[in-house]
Amino acid sequence: MRQQFYSESAKGEKVRLSISKLFLAVLALVLAWVVFTQVRMLDGKVIDSAKNAALKHIEYPETAQFEHLQEVKHGEVSYVCGEYRIQPDNEEYGALRPFVVEAREGEDFIFSEAEADVAQYCNLPASR
Repeated sequence: MRQQFYSESAKGEKVRLSISKLFLAVLALVLAWVVFTQVRMLDGKVIDSAKNAALKHIEYPETAQFEHLQEVKHGEVSYVCGEYRIQPDNEEYGALRPFVVEAREGEDFIFSEAEADVAQYCNLPASR
């Protein structure tokens, strides 16, 4: 009878051990997911801030559509490259226009549509 008690106790510990391993595995997955989503949010923050900077310089900003947005790092500086189109005064949307935004931490973002700037920092589909 005593052996049976120990074997039931051993089964209970195996179940507890399995539950503990399962809990740790789920916890590890949740932590990995949180870290991954936070890193993605930080990456997206530069692009979102660059879009906001671009909207300050774009005519008809309320109609702007952005495409091919990408962050390109050159040393300590990030450049957000992309293309946008606008719809002036209820006309049809125009052609895509390439642009680049220079993003330095702690400084105002600098927007440019200059062909030389876009060619220097970006590799957009239209410029390939």
